[in-house]
This record gives sequence, C-alpha cells and structure tokens, in this order.
Amino acid sequence: MEQTGQWCSAFEVLMAKAWQSRTRAINFAPGSVVHLAFAMNARPLLHHRLPASGGFYGNCYYIMKVSADSERVVNSSIVEIVKMIKDGKKRLPLEFAKWAKGDLMVDPYQITSDYNMLLVSDWTKLGFAEVDYGWGPPAHVVPLTNLDYIATCILVKPWASKPGARLITQCVTAESVTGFHEGMITLDNRLVKI
Repeated sequence: MEQTGQWCSAFEVLMAKAWQSRTRAINFAPGSVVHLAFAMNARPLLHHRLPASGGFYGNCYYIMKVSADSERVVNSSIVEIVKMIKDGKKRLPLEFAKWAKGDLMVDPYQITSDYNMLLVSDWTKLGFAEVDYGWGPPAHVVPLTNLDYIATCILVKPWASKPGARLITQCVTAESVTGFHEGMITLDNRLVKI
C-alpha cells in the first residue's frame, strides 16, 4: 500500500515471495520461463446461470497461470511480482469465457509436473480449522499427503496459539531447500547468492 497506493492480500504477497524464493533457489538457466498457478473463484462469472435461491452447486474455480522469464522473477521487487499476479487475476473473465466456449488451446486444469511450474493454494478459508467433532476445533490443520510430482505451496491457518501465516511447501529438490528457506524468511528484495 505504501509503495503503490493499492491494496493487496497477504496471499498475493506470499505467492509472490514463494515464487521468487523458489526461482532464486533453483537458479534456472537464463531465458527459462517460470509459471505460477493458483485457483480463482469462478462463481461470480456464473451468477446468471445459478438459481436465485442460492445454495451450494459444486466447486466453481478456474486455474489461473502467470508466466515470466526467470530473470524477471529473480530481479523484480515483491511489489512488481504482486502486480504480475494481479494482472493475471484480471484476465479471469476473458480466459474463463474462452475456456467455457472451448476456445483455449491449453486446458488450464491440466497441471503439469514441469519443474518450472509452482502450484499455490489457499486453504485458510475452506473451513477445515473450524470443524468440531465434539472436543473443540483443531489446533492445526495441514495436508496429510502432497503430490510428489507437482511443486506446491499451500497456505494454511496458523496454529491456534500462534498468529501469522503458515505455508506448507513441497516445491524444491533437496539441494535447493536452504536457498528457498533463506529467501522465504525475509521480505526484502536482496538477491540471495547460493
């Protein structure tokens, strides 16, 4: 807000930081294109098709992808990367309409296992942390398993006793873990040399 005068979500900042930290840690070859994929709510685009009575009619999401040269992701500020993400989000109505008509060349729901793709998901509003089976809500909820072949970051609610954000990741190989972790623990934009 201080730098741009525009609001952004904590999730957008975490996506930007995870994408940048991962790209820096992996040290992709020059000219490599890296991708960030995340689900977006498509329900507002279907308001004219849903019954006026409301109710739940299944999941309505679209997988949005933002792509950039690895050098751009590495060298940009977090503010610039958040802008890339916001620009990608603005494409939702047009891309969703093209997908619904069958006019897209690539199916957005086909997530690849390419190492240059990072899939990010926000579980904080899914209600998992509010489920009560009779002894109170859970202290902490995380995914039990993850896909070993897709690089993922999942934002979950922090432990009930600890404020902040909690990001569960499985997105780099063993040799890049230290660099990724070092990149994630600070929000400044210094280049981390590995």
